[in-house]
Amino acid sequence: MESISINQQWLLVTAAIAMLISLAEAWICTLIIYAKVKFLKRWFPSTQNLIRSHIDYMMMVLLLGLSYFIIEHLKLEIPNFIIGLTCLGALYNPFGFLLKAINPSIGNSDTLSSKIMICLSFLPTTLGFGYIMVMVLTRLLG
Repeated sequence: MESISINQQWLLVTAAIAMLISLAEAWICTLIIYAKVKFLKRWFPSTQNLIRSHIDYMMMVLLLGLSYFIIEHLKLEIPNFIIGLTCLGALYNPFGFLLKAINPSIGNSDTLSSKIMICLSFLPTTLGFGYIMVMVLTRLLG
């Protein structure tokens, strides 16, 4: 059995997954808002958060694609764990809005631990894209 290795092409694979999620969300929003499909409205009572998730996934598609082509163009060597963090963060970050579309009270806790957990959820995206862009700046300005 061949093992799967992480490489920069994972950025495009993750972008494709994020695009498919975003397209599905767009159709669900359309069916809720325009076709008035009641069972979907019950599943996703906070349509505005579903729209936020849709837009956030689309932004991740753009960021992942741009990062991939910049890495290719500049022939950057990005560690596999950074690629993995970037991909994980790109899919996980918008997922919070999807959860809030299903249950609007998620993430509304005022406890310190809840606030810390929400902030920590941004780390994979920040570290991944941040590392890649620091490498871009280093290559272009260094």
